Amino acid sequence: MNHNHIDIFCRKFTETEERITVEGLTQHTREIGAPLYEDEPFSLLAYSGDKLVGSFIGKTFWNWLYIDLLWVSDKARNSGLGSRLMKEAEDKARELKLTGIYCWTQSWQAEGFYRKMGYEEFTAFRDFPPGHTRYGFRKYL
Repeated sequence: MNHNHIDIFCRKFTETEERITVEGLTQHTREIGAPLYEDEPFSLLAYSGDKLVGSFIGKTFWNWLYIDLLWVSDKARNSGLGSRLMKEAEDKARELKLTGIYCWTQSWQAEGFYRKMGYEEFTAFRDFPPGHTRYGFRKYL
């Protein structure tokens, strides 16, 4: 392949371009014998009557549980519901024999909460977005 005759475009990708990219990466992963990326949805939903007041939404893959979204309604905040959701997630993750749990949070969100729950900061992106920090937290089970 002559690399001098390859055009590069910066634009939104199409579904076909995304599919070709995923198929190419999957094929490469298989060829080198690495584990495939296969995730399973994971959620804990807290209801008060018929009203959702808290949720833990994530997925499991490669022996880890990823927290995509953790939310507690304004009325249920400071009631211990967030801690209950996290402890329940940890219990379920242990039942699944997972290695640990990890997440991303912003400096204006739940940094202190994850520290209180025993999670360790494994990275921080300063000024992301400007004036704030994005933190990566994890907990080995």
